[in-house]
Order: sequence, then C-alpha cells, then structure tokens
Amino acid sequence: MTAMAWSINPSEMLYLPLWILTIIGLILFLTIKKIGTYSLILIAILWLLQISETLGWFLTFEPENLALWGIFGLPTIACILITFFGINYGLENQKKFGLGIKGIALLIPIVGILSYANKTYDKNVFSEFYDIEKAEYKAVFKPQPSDTRQFEMEMSSTELRDLVKNKATFVANHHYFPNARFKINMTFSKINEIELYQVADHKLEQPIKWKIDELNGETEFLK
Repeated sequence: MTAMAWSINPSEMLYLPLWILTIIGLILFLTIKKIGTYSLILIAILWLLQISETLGWFLTFEPENLALWGIFGLPTIACILITFFGINYGLENQKKFGLGIKGIALLIPIVGILSYANKTYDKNVFSEFYDIEKAEYKAVFKPQPSDTRQFEMEMSSTELRDLVKNKATFVANHHYFPNARFKINMTFSKINEIELYQVADHKLEQPIKWKIDELNGETEFLK
C-alpha cells in the first residue's frame, strides 16, 4: 500500500506485485520444487529488470552509501545467485538454454550500470542576470536564491537578453528567473557539458551550450 501511495512513476508501482510474486514463488518452491524453482528464476530476472537502473544510479552517485548497498547491491547479488543455482538444479539437462539465462541475469545489471556512461539529465536552477544593457552581460546560476553554490559566465545571446528584459523579474540591480532549465550531459558522475534551453516557460530557439571547464565557480550542485 505504501508503494501504491507514494510511487512517483509507473515503474515504482511494480514493487508491490513483485513482492507478491516473490512470496508465491517461495510457497511454490516449498511445495512443488520443480515449478517453484522455475518461478523463482523468472521472479529473480524480473527483480533484476526492476532494480538495474537504480543500481546504476547508486553506484554512480552514492557508492559510499552502505545502506544502498544493502537495499540494491545485496538483492542484485541474491537474484543472480538464485538464477545460477536454480538453473543448475532445474535445467541441468538444458545446458545451452540455462547458459543463456545465466548470461541474461549477468547482463541486466551490467546494462543498468553502463546506461550511466552517457546520460543527459534535466535540471532546474535559479538564474540572475546583471548589466543586461551591455554587449556582454553576466549570468549567475545557483540552486536557489539564498544558496552560496553558484557559477557564472559572460553571455552575449541576443535572444536570452530580450527574454530577460521582457519576462524576467527586476530586483535592485539585476533581473532573475526562478526556473532556468539545463540539460546536463554526464559520463557516470562526471559532467561533460551543460545546455541552457529554457527560462521560465520560454524555450530558447538557440540553446546555449558550455563545456564544464568553461564554467567559473561551483558546478557540483548540477549533479
């Protein structure tokens, strides 16, 4: 019921039926060994499919988190072991088929991890613009108005300047948008480049891109 109530995307809704299937599989294994073994192999594969992307996320961004190793690392290892031992027990006479299932069990978490080798994320930030009347004006980006983590750069985009003049809020000596949007391209936990593609509800016709080494200041909050 908690999964149903708090899930924020469809994939999270699958945890509850997977747990129910796991209980059914264990009951079958205790009563009808052969069918129960096949059921547990299938359920283990389904669990690997469900948690593989989250496994990749935590190994990329939170590898030092011991709690997540228990939540995602141990179940992944357990599902692989269940698949391997189940194949050896239930499909000992179908070696090629069993080998293929073992390969799938190993491949699923590997693919989940490697999916973060080149991934683009969407990030919402607070933006401030100074000296907007000049040919080159300053833009400052931070997580929120009071946050000290920020980076800045000189900009000359006419399209963005016009949006700032006409749509941004002016306070004291600068304009601001509370929600500028970036696309962040990363290799695992390393930022490669960022692209400013929207301010407020206005998408830029010519998005502005920077390599990470072109930015001055703190950029870790973009991860």
